[in-house]
Formats: sequence, C-alpha cells, structure tokens
Amino acid sequence: MVDYEKLRERVEKQAEKAWDTKSIEGWFSRIAKEGIASKVDPKEVAADKPRILELVQRRAEECTYLSHV
Repeated sequence: MVDYEKLRERVEKQAEKAWDTKSIEGWFSRIAKEGIASKVDPKEVAADKPRILELVQRRAEECTYLSHV
C-alpha cells in the first residue's frame, strides 16, 4: 500500500530543493549522446552499494525535475 503522507512529504521536499539545472542538463545531454554504460563489475557494485543507490535516486529525481522544466 502506498504511504501517501511520506509521498507528499517527499514531493514537497523536491519542490523546495534548489536544482543545479545547468549541471543536470549537461549530464542528461551526455547520456543522451553517449548512452548509459552497460558494463559494470558486480563485485564493485556490491562493495559500493549505498553510494550507488544514492546516486541512482539522485539521478531519478533530476530526470523527474527535467521532465517538468
């Protein structure tokens, strides 16, 4: 079941966030041209899982932000 209170809080937090639009657009343009790296070392990912999950979350939020700019 969806926790709408947590979801609402997260949306409000994202709405208040100061976004670095120029940097986000640069990153997005680069992956649009070059694609996303498809080869990763599973051992490297497992060893650095918390940082990678944080990066994935941040990139998802940035993509969501760009889709509404």
